Amino acid sequence: MTGDQTGGGDGERPRPEPRPAGAHRRRLRFTGLRLRLFAGFVGVAMITVLIITSASYFLIRGALLNRASTSATAQLEAVADNPGVAQDRTPADFTGLVDSIAESGNVVADLITKIGNFPSSSSFTAADIPADFRDRAQTATVQERIVVNNKTYLLTGAKIQPDGPEIYLFTDLSTEQTILDDLITVGAAATGLALLGALAVAFLATRSVLVPIRRLSVAARRLGEGDLEVRLAVKGNDEIADVSRTFNETAQALADSIEELRALDASSRRFVADVSHELRTPLTAMTAMAEVLEDLEDADPATTASAAQLVASETKRLARLVEDLMEISRFDAGTASMRMEEINLPELIEASLAARGWTQKASVSSPELVPLLADARRLDVLIANLVGNALKHGGEPVSVRVHEHEETVVVRVRDSGPGIPPEALPHIFDRFFKADKARRRSEGSGLGLAIAFENARLHAGELSARNHPEGGAVFTFRMPRGLTDDLQSADGPGDRILTGDAWDTGTLPAVSAADRDEERSEMSR
Repeated sequence: MTGDQTGGGDGERPRPEPRPAGAHRRRLRFTGLRLRLFAGFVGVAMITVLIITSASYFLIRGALLNRASTSATAQLEAVADNPGVAQDRTPADFTGLVDSIAESGNVVADLITKIGNFPSSSSFTAADIPADFRDRAQTATVQERIVVNNKTYLLTGAKIQPDGPEIYLFTDLSTEQTILDDLITVGAAATGLALLGALAVAFLATRSVLVPIRRLSVAARRLGEGDLEVRLAVKGNDEIADVSRTFNETAQALADSIEELRALDASSRRFVADVSHELRTPLTAMTAMAEVLEDLEDADPATTASAAQLVASETKRLARLVEDLMEISRFDAGTASMRMEEINLPELIEASLAARGWTQKASVSSPELVPLLADARRLDVLIANLVGNALKHGGEPVSVRVHEHEETVVVRVRDSGPGIPPEALPHIFDRFFKADKARRRSEGSGLGLAIAFENARLHAGELSARNHPEGGAVFTFRMPRGLTDDLQSADGPGDRILTGDAWDTGTLPAVSAADRDEERSEMSR
């Protein structure tokens, strides 16, 4: 057997050099995601600390002022309720009174009477009391914060009686201010600690996010450069892991697609080379005969007729080859159409053999009626290719047997030749494959069995080849009796045209044990 295979080698693409460890690290960019994440974490931390610190400050400040105000008011009311305050007294009595008030309340008291002003501290005078505050103090107890000698005081004032003296208490707020200053210091320290904590959390968070993203970027760049083996390590079940898993699946699908394209490219180059080889033979013969005919103007008519007959034979061969190539191209493009109709398989087989004059050379064993819904033209081509291959390359007699099973129909073609060499069986349906060493030299192109195989696939069936134990090759075609989902959706059996893709999803039913036993019994006969 001579395998006439001419193929172009597809050289391997050089793979990119592996990148050193840490290649995913990049310089810090001021517009990068890391700085934005840092700014976000720091901003949230700062806002949180400021809100908490401000709220604490104003709450404590209000509580301290309220406590000082309440204490000063209670102290002033206690003085006002003393009936002896409004009685006529000497300046010494008033001085002793304000001193006792100041000592008991830790305040500076100022008593303004008809006979003069009596402050408990010489640092305070009546001028330190705002005029509008004194006006309001004539009718009610009033309070106001004022600054005297660069210190803040809570001024509380009231008129003891309509004609009595005016009493004013200066409550020092230095203690409260110290507490508030300490609170501000604590708040500033807390802000600094929160800032450091936010930076640490931001660093860890951005590292856990940005490092996988940068690795993904590097892997995507390497994939774009042609490294189809690059993959990412998938850890965990978070969104980053999902992205890494999706990248790996995409890279694997791309690698598969590239390998498929390379295989198709190699197949296309082999196909072109095989077509060139097959076309060269008839064209060379036709050219030679044409030159002979040109030189034989006065030659014997018998010689001229023989040359013309050879040209006609090679022309027919060339026409068949072109037709087969067009059919193969339709298979590859997925545009092979199917015109489905109801047929009786035995009648189709008999008609196919009769049309080619093989009725005496091939025997048919089949039930009288095996109804099918199929493309009659394609089944005719399939049967003709199988029987013709058996007659040309095997030997007579050739038997065609049809078996009905519950869900499948089996057509078996057996010849009486030497069989197919074991090394040729895996390639028997390859395009342009010829088994010339074990069989008589073929005049065909080596596309017949490849076309039969594609027609079987279009019918959601399968075509296989093996050797019979007693000699000869056996080709078995199995197709489902039922219909594919695409075909079942059509209305009626007539005028249904489907492309090859519509049949790719057809599933061949499994053959039952009883059917297998029947096939083994048939093979042993």
